[in-house]
Amino acid sequence: MTPPLRQFALLVLLSFLLAGCMPDASADTSDTSAKPAPLVVPLITVATDTTTSSRSFIGRVRPRSTVDLAFQVDGQLIERPVSEGDRIDTGALIARLDPVSYELAVARAEAVNAQVLAEYERANTLVDRVSTRARLDTAEAERAQAQIALAEARRALDQTQITAPFPALVARTLVEEYANVTTAVPVLRLQDISEMQVVISLPEHIAAVARSTADAFTVTASFPALPDLNAPLELRDFVTEADPVAQTYDVSLAIAGPLDPRLLPGMTANVRIAPKDETGRMTLPTGAIDTTGPDGPRVWVYDPNTSTVHSRTVTLGLPQGGSVVIAQGLNVGDVIVAAGWWQLTEGASVRPGNL
Repeated sequence: MTPPLRQFALLVLLSFLLAGCMPDASADTSDTSAKPAPLVVPLITVATDTTTSSRSFIGRVRPRSTVDLAFQVDGQLIERPVSEGDRIDTGALIARLDPVSYELAVARAEAVNAQVLAEYERANTLVDRVSTRARLDTAEAERAQAQIALAEARRALDQTQITAPFPALVARTLVEEYANVTTAVPVLRLQDISEMQVVISLPEHIAAVARSTADAFTVTASFPALPDLNAPLELRDFVTEADPVAQTYDVSLAIAGPLDPRLLPGMTANVRIAPKDETGRMTLPTGAIDTTGPDGPRVWVYDPNTSTVHSRTVTLGLPQGGSVVIAQGLNVGDVIVAAGWWQLTEGASVRPGNL
């Protein structure tokens, strides 16, 4: 075989060998069912927290209510037996008008009432006569009007005096004795000290917890002006309208037990809020709390057997700096996704990583 023919034969043989080694282009070797790579997430193990979880807030003492009292009739103020700062009991006289003109009005109304009553009785004895039926009706109407006039006169006389509607502290006197006063003009300002309260402002993240689980906390107050006084507090009112500037919510707490007479409205109070039961208390970083759960706050629990995560609804306690107390929903030893929960879906595959 000539050299050119030999070279041609070698090329043909080489082409067959190469064709046998090439993969079939018509065969689809791609794996369309390949799963996405597991997400890398930081994990933490739930453990008991032994640190104290109380929080302190500055509050101010106030009375149960503050009212301005006024007369409902006109007259001259002839007596005001109380002064600013006095403590008075329910029913104590605090202001009185000159009653003479109102006493005369009562006497006049009593005389008219007696006259029309006598006329009614005379008409009633003659009721069997047809001609006296109209007279009886008129006498009965006049008697009713006279009774109403007498009641009004007596009521006006009663209103010449103001008595304390509750145990009170006289905050301010607004009118001096012997001055002429008119109706609805305040003469005294009283503070209801039948109950004293402390008002504090809570940030929104603490207010939400305190409102939903108020029974889980104990609240006490101490007073810089009275170092020896510590008092338990009870929730009274919770204002649900936030302060437009500070974005805080005002909470009123009543001082339980006997009141110390030294305690005055306006004093400063240090209010301490602490959980009633801190046994087995658990905390998590705030970044681990998923706030988008349909049933409330939740966390993502890691299953080491399947390397997947599943959401679990939890009940939150008081925030503590960069962490938050978990009141319900977790057990010691649970492994939780510490951050990046917004990337997760139910049953997603994950791989442990570092914070």
